[in-house]
Amino acid sequence: MSERKKREIKPIHEQPFGDILNSMDSFFNQAIKHLHPSKMIPVYQYETKDEYVIEAEVPGIKKEQILLDIFQNHIKISIKNESYSEKKDDVKKTTEQYFRYHKSDRVVNLPFAVNQSDIKASLSQGLLTIRIPNKRKRISIDTKEV
Repeated sequence: MSERKKREIKPIHEQPFGDILNSMDSFFNQAIKHLHPSKMIPVYQYETKDEYVIEAEVPGIKKEQILLDIFQNHIKISIKNESYSEKKDDVKKTTEQYFRYHKSDRVVNLPFAVNQSDIKASLSQGLLTIRIPNKRKRISIDTKEV
């Protein structure tokens, strides 16, 4: 192959066909991101003298879509979001149906075991607040002089 032809050959991603491949890759990567969004429920935890508080950001979610499971010293926050819509076109005699389902889970580790009956949860303006009474007892340490 002559030197001139070697210089004219470009890598495939720089050729017109390569542009099509790059466009297709980009299209499918974006489509996959929308099909499986990797949204983790943002959670903030803090402790006061009287209680341990967990706040989870759940904008647009209704109380009926949230499930809280308690086991030992863990709380699992589950959000189930499903929607269904149907559009009929009598002129074309077609029907379009859409069903969307999304589920997110977040497990929060607690610094102590809890009783389910002690836990209070509330939802206000997209913020789920879970309050747990702080029943931990502090042990005082005596010192002895020798």
